[in-house]
Amino acid sequence: MKLFGNKTVICKMCNKETSHKNKPKSEWNVEGPLCGDCYVIQMKKFYEQSLRQKCVTCGIEKDVPDLWEPRYQWDMTGLLCKSCFDKKDIEYKNRRENCSVCGKKLGMIRYNPKTKWVLDGQLCRECWDSHKAKLG
Repeated sequence: MKLFGNKTVICKMCNKETSHKNKPKSEWNVEGPLCGDCYVIQMKKFYEQSLRQKCVTCGIEKDVPDLWEPRYQWDMTGLLCKSCFDKKDIEYKNRRENCSVCGKKLGMIRYNPKTKWVLDGQLCRECWDSHKAKLG
């Protein structure tokens, strides 16, 4: 009898007997114990997959350090490549600085559309007044 009742187990990947069993992570989809070598191999595979991700907008696969995290105002999840990040940033600035109906540059006072108008962005005074007259 071994100390503390350690029993030899069989690795589910390579079918070798081992005295120390390693429990695989749930993301690996492996049922049963692993030997140390197979555990390290699975860990490397999973780690390498996590180093590359796709851009949310265009779908180009790049290394994670080359991808950009979107700004919190955009309400997005995932990572963006540099070109998509720049496009989204310019689009957000234009939407924030210009009237969403006529495109006129907004001044200090901006008007938010009513929810029943179903408009995205802010309005200038003339556009807000005209929508208020039409739709109430």
